[in-house]
Amino acid sequence: MDAVPGRIAPEATGSFHDHTYCQPCAEDGKRILPDAFCTVCKEFLCSTCARVHRNMKLTKSHVLQDKSSMPSSFHAESEDETFTETCQFHANEFIKYYCPNHEALLCGESVVDYEKHRSCKVKKISQLAKHYKEGAEYKSLKTGIVQMVSDIENYLSFIQASMKSVEEESLTNINELRKFKHEIIQLLDKRENELLEEIDRKKRESETLLNEMKANCLDMKTATEKLKAELQAKEVNNNQLFVSGTRAIKELVGLQASLEDIRRRGKVPHSKFSRDPATEQLQSSNTAIGRVDQVASDLADQQKQPQELALNQCRADLSQSQFSKLPDIPVKTAACRECALTRVTLLSRGRLLLADCYNNSVKLVDTTTNKMVSQVKLPGQPWDLCLLPGERAAVNLPGLKEIQFVSTQENVTLQDVVKVDGACHGIDFCDDNLIVSSTNPAKVVLMDMKGKVKKSVDKGSSGKPLFQYPEFLTVTRDSQTPPVIYVSDRGTSTITKLSISLEVLQSYQDPLLELPHGLAAMGDNQLLVCGWSSDNILLLDTLTGKITQLLGKEEGIEWPYSVTYCSLRKMLFVTCWHSGRRYSNNIVKVFNLV
Repeated sequence: MDAVPGRIAPEATGSFHDHTYCQPCAEDGKRILPDAFCTVCKEFLCSTCARVHRNMKLTKSHVLQDKSSMPSSFHAESEDETFTETCQFHANEFIKYYCPNHEALLCGESVVDYEKHRSCKVKKISQLAKHYKEGAEYKSLKTGIVQMVSDIENYLSFIQASMKSVEEESLTNINELRKFKHEIIQLLDKRENELLEEIDRKKRESETLLNEMKANCLDMKTATEKLKAELQAKEVNNNQLFVSGTRAIKELVGLQASLEDIRRRGKVPHSKFSRDPATEQLQSSNTAIGRVDQVASDLADQQKQPQELALNQCRADLSQSQFSKLPDIPVKTAACRECALTRVTLLSRGRLLLADCYNNSVKLVDTTTNKMVSQVKLPGQPWDLCLLPGERAAVNLPGLKEIQFVSTQENVTLQDVVKVDGACHGIDFCDDNLIVSSTNPAKVVLMDMKGKVKKSVDKGSSGKPLFQYPEFLTVTRDSQTPPVIYVSDRGTSTITKLSISLEVLQSYQDPLLELPHGLAAMGDNQLLVCGWSSDNILLLDTLTGKITQLLGKEEGIEWPYSVTYCSLRKMLFVTCWHSGRRYSNNIVKVFNLV
């Protein structure tokens, strides 16, 4: 039975040091059972001393453990506390505490110094560690490590097989190249012979015509010279000259007519070799004959996907977090107009994929260098986009009523297009299906990858319209629960929660949220929301419905359109758009979790 707080403990048969008493009182020779333990001073306190400890200026920030969590004895605690790792912020202090909210390992100085942990329930590692080895978390960790070793071994086998495959495909490519080259040479040789024959035929035709014309001209020349000689012989007798001259005029007219006829009919055709434009392009083409395409090969295509680690780790509660501003990332080039970055999403290797509505393009940004590395022009204005398996993405083009697929492997490149019914704005992917939100008419649609509609929802259970202007949506993929769809409706300032079969589950509203736009699922029932008109980035706890502001005007958030979070690097990326904020429209704002 616990002693009454503040009362002197009864005498025990053991020695004084066998029991734990209030240490300040023990200095005065009093033996009073403790009600609290100060984790900073390492002292046991009775209720009276604990109250004084909490009120004193020097000690009111100290963390006090109550009876349920304080150590049973100072000696037992010190025996268990074999700490060896020092704090990264306080080199002379050992790590002894853990903050579940921030997933942070702390020393005593960190607990006192950092304001952000004041409201957290910081726990002592020695208490958490007592049953850690037998607990489910550690067992899951070991299972995950074993699974990881197995996955790595599978990948090593895949790499070894791929090395052999690369050698074989190299020889195959060389043979195909040389075979194609030989076929091209044969084709060119055949075409050359055909052209040589045609040139020779045209030459013979021209020579035949010219020889005929030459023979006719020689005959006329002979006749003309004969006529001239006859006239010269008659010049001694005027009478005979008159008679011969009169006859010669008629003959000369006939010869002149024959020469004119030869001139008229004797146009000699000339020929000239002209290069074939298609063949000539080979000389300037960088892909003449062909090209060698790099085809990505994924282990998932050749074996079963490795199981995910069986770690049931909870992520940090961002509602208790603080952010610091990092340098902006510029995405406007000199050749493009002002940007309208309606969507930002996170890719692998620290890259961002952005939809730029005003410039009809999708842009790829490297966050390690803060530079845009690639962009591709689209046939229409993009609005929202989502990631697909195989390093691809789907982009909504509401003005064209199309979904454009793009590759994101290295540079962004266009792929195929799917026609859809209606001006689709929001889009996401789940289980080989696309989920899109349409604004005209206002509805959410489930369709296959070819645009065939499977199901849609536009009305609630009461029969009234469910949405007014649903511009963005996202799908959560928690391994513990089925996928869930969240839709932001700027017409009603509401977030609507739907099942994957498009059944209405819940709706959320809050005075902090005005005209919601972009969404980003965080897992563990946390959803990031852009409050476009309220100038803030909010965190929605989808279990309790509580909405917490993470960033606002004080942090430079004005008219936010899209948001995404990198849990690995603990960085938040935000795009904003408003007609009167030209600079903000052309950048990605970056924040770091403190």
